[in-house]
Amino acid sequence: MFVVQKGRRLLPQTAVALFGGEAPRRPEWRACIRQARFLAAADAGAEMALRQGRYPNLLVGDFDSLPANLLAQCRGSGCQICRLPVHKDLTDGEFLLQCLQKAGWQRLLILGALGGRFDQTLANICIAAPLARQGVEICLAQEDGLLLLLAAEAEPRRLCLQDFAGCTVSLLALGQACGRVELAGFEYPLQGPLSPYTSLAISNVVRQTQAEIALQNGCLLVCVSGC
Repeated sequence: MFVVQKGRRLLPQTAVALFGGEAPRRPEWRACIRQARFLAAADAGAEMALRQGRYPNLLVGDFDSLPANLLAQCRGSGCQICRLPVHKDLTDGEFLLQCLQKAGWQRLLILGALGGRFDQTLANICIAAPLARQGVEICLAQEDGLLLLLAAEAEPRRLCLQDFAGCTVSLLALGQACGRVELAGFEYPLQGPLSPYTSLAISNVVRQTQAEIALQNGCLLVCVSGC
């Protein structure tokens, strides 16, 4: 079961990935950068780490947006650096996520992936979905909450939200219809399929200390806000 507890974003098995979008302003997200067991950055995402007094353990990118002096600092720190060509088929962020998956990380907290250019935000959600389908637990942070990816392939999956009572939760099917979604602990019940072309599951509210989302198959974007 994928468990997310309010106020406890960083479990021991979590790798933190920094993208080059809007830097987090909330103290809890900045603390995650400082406290991460493994910190990875895509290009300008390294600036977020340096602002918090950390060097990334892994830095990838074509470095068209990271100043040369900051790249030199990272290189001098001994972090692993993977330089990518400018002309390529993947974004720096997608390459970084693939590296983390290959390294065996099963839970990712992604900062700097949302906000800014709308196309980049959508792309960052899309590139995380294949990892979720392979069992990786993914949290993308935004200033007023979280985006969580829940995917079920060969067997059903469950997401447990702990201590989120009063928060707004919206569900969106990604790519294809979700065969069956079941909610427990929410204001509005749902038991059945969810189409990718509907607003049926928008703006629900968590009403219990522990709420659960069960997914039979498909990929679900869980948007938690107001927390």
